[in-house]
Amino acid sequence: MDNKIRIQHVVLSLQPGGLENGVVNIVNHLSPDRFQSHICCLKRSGEFGARLNAGIPVHEMGWRGGNSLSLPLRLARLFRKTRPDIVHTRNVEAFFYGFLGAKLAGVNCVIHSEHGRTFDDRPIRFHVQRWFSARTQAVCAVSRQLKRDLAFHTGIPENSIQVLHNGVDLARFNSGNRNRARQSLGLRDGDLVIGSVGRLVAVKNYALLLNAIAALGRRDIVVVLVGDGPERPALEQLSRALDIESMVRFLGHRDDVMTLLPAMDVFVLPSISEGHSNTLLEAMASGIASVVSDVGGNPDIVSHAKEGLVFGCGDQDALVACLGRLCGDAQLRRSMGAAARERVMHEFSIDAMIRRYEGLYVQALFDAMGVE
Repeated sequence: MDNKIRIQHVVLSLQPGGLENGVVNIVNHLSPDRFQSHICCLKRSGEFGARLNAGIPVHEMGWRGGNSLSLPLRLARLFRKTRPDIVHTRNVEAFFYGFLGAKLAGVNCVIHSEHGRTFDDRPIRFHVQRWFSARTQAVCAVSRQLKRDLAFHTGIPENSIQVLHNGVDLARFNSGNRNRARQSLGLRDGDLVIGSVGRLVAVKNYALLLNAIAALGRRDIVVVLVGDGPERPALEQLSRALDIESMVRFLGHRDDVMTLLPAMDVFVLPSISEGHSNTLLEAMASGIASVVSDVGGNPDIVSHAKEGLVFGCGDQDALVACLGRLCGDAQLRRSMGAAARERVMHEFSIDAMIRRYEGLYVQALFDAMGVE
């Protein structure tokens, strides 16, 4: 008899992103003796699907956005076929449709996680989310700030929301070969590398970083942006307008981020909004000092002047000052980078994250069954 706990993870897609990276890490590292995972993509799968362990099914629903009366019915058919013990939805669209599909299929245990969002929804959507949430076994957020925001905007009681931080696979991000990484990018010995990894979208605010680099006035800096997205043409144009085009390298989407991070001297995350950044954890695990905006989970991860520097969101002068401080002090970069890796090892390892999720699943299932 198979006594594994069957979990149906519901996401929009497996296109590259922080949420998707987190789901892949969770699914790949859950104990295969105790848990069996399926992934349901409301839209299509995506590049991160190739990172899943063999034998993990991915179901594509082909949703094209907009209101769909048929999608909950199709999800219910899928859930009746896969017979999950738990349906775990990620972010609000997956929650609305996944919750309805679960209830139609008779799945008693639903968990919902928020991985980062802007709260520009209509009031009726907040009301629906609050009503649905009262009928789930657990509501989770990936940072303390997101927990507070979720409670404030939706009216879900703050004490009913759990915080489950992301974790990073230390075996993949372990201070790799710096010389090899820099050679692969054609960097010179004296280049100071300021880098970031993420989707080139407005919420990441990479325009602020480029403006800060121009204001800093140093010509020995190379900016490395790993990732792609709709903002790339505008950012390329901005780099030309600021006369720093020769200093900025757009690498596009890369699957070898772990080999590129060691080339960086400083990692920057200037986001306007953030959940609990996996790429920030990966940079810290690689022993890199960071400069981050004070939004979302960033202050949960980086203690100012210890593992890196924290600046006020959108404050260009503050970002320039932080970059100037780190660029001018190699010893400070090294000490902060070492402290960053140490913190990730103790608080944000993937093993610690998996223990939290496995405990969540067991407790939620007990709650659904009425077992104390």
